[in-house]
This record gives sequence, C-alpha cells and structure tokens, in this order.
Amino acid sequence: MEAEMKKLFKGIFLLAIMCCFAVGCFAWDDELAGTTEITGYYQQYRDYFFDSGTPLYRFGPTRLGGGGFSIAYNLAEWFAIWTQVSIYGTVNQLVDFGGLQVENRVRIVNNLQGLRWQTKQYGPFRLYGKAGAGIAWHGFSLYDSSYNANMDMSGSTFSVGYGGGLNVWLTRNIGITLDASQTTMALPNLTGISDRKKWDGGTTYMSGLTFRF
Repeated sequence: MEAEMKKLFKGIFLLAIMCCFAVGCFAWDDELAGTTEITGYYQQYRDYFFDSGTPLYRFGPTRLGGGGFSIAYNLAEWFAIWTQVSIYGTVNQLVDFGGLQVENRVRIVNNLQGLRWQTKQYGPFRLYGKAGAGIAWHGFSLYDSSYNANMDMSGSTFSVGYGGGLNVWLTRNIGITLDASQTTMALPNLTGISDRKKWDGGTTYMSGLTFRF
C-alpha cells in the first residue's frame, strides 16, 4: 500500500509540474464567490490505533486506505464552507475468543463539515487551511469460520479534523488537490472499561481531482 501511495503522489506531482509549464504561471481574474468545488479523492489514514480496554477490540497501529468525496462552497474568494465523506477499507486481526481463534474486523466511515480559509491564486496554485467537526462510524464484527458465525457491533461518535492543502488548477474548472490533515475520533465505549484509550488520532494524506463550477 505504501509503495502504491508513493507512486500515486509521484505521478500526480509530475502531472502538476507538466501542466504548470503548459498553462503558464499567470494571474487569473479570480471570482470565486458563489462557486462550488466537488472533489473525488483517495485517502490514507496513517497510524490508526484503537484500544477499547480489552484485547478483543484492539487494532493497530496500522494504516487505512480509502476514498471519498468533498464539496466546498465558496462564500468569498478567501473563505468557504465544506463537507467530506471518507470511507476506509477493512482492518482484520486474529484474536483469542474463548479458546477459539476468530477474525476481528473494523470498518470506518467519517463525515466532517467545517470552514476553509484560502489564499489568492498564484498562477495555478492556491493554498488553504481548514478545520471541521462531524461524526465517525465504527463497524466491528467477529467472524469464526469453523462455526460460520458472525457478530456485528457498531457505534457512532464525535470526530474533528484540521489541516491544509494545495489546489493546482489545470484550467478554471479542473484541478488537482493535495491535502494533509490531522483527524481525531472519539471511540465507542464497547466494553464499559473506564481506563480505555478514548481518542484515536492520526494523519490523513489525500490526493484527488477537483471540479469547480
């Protein structure tokens, strides 16, 4: 997964450089107010860690890969509101459950809404910072192949995120977005153990294609 991510970022970086030379670094008449940006992206969550207070539900540190989409509405050239939905892949681990080796799985969907502050556009480049809050959904399941038994548990909790990124606009309406953010999620209390680790935090890296209209 890491090798694939490095290849993806190298490819996007080379494409961005080539496009910069193609379109030239000139200042566009930038009238963002009232425009909408939709981004489809690939995202990697670094160092995901979950500790419910019992070995039965303990994951990581590990990396989660996934995808999603975001929508930003520009209220002004320097300010926007945004929402995003990230869907991460499944993490698997083997745990001892009453003398049986069972497979434990977790799936995560995270939704954030927030504010974005952005700079002027310099040639094709625009920098931004953002912060938001929302809901994280954790879906847990235990699977025992010998008995073909599956037990599902899930929980929704509060999450926050903040970070920044770079838009590389290839045209007025199509661009590449690179983003790095710190994401923190309050974990569901599945066990009732008071001294469990309550927060999970990690860095997310995102690259995507953005359309503005």
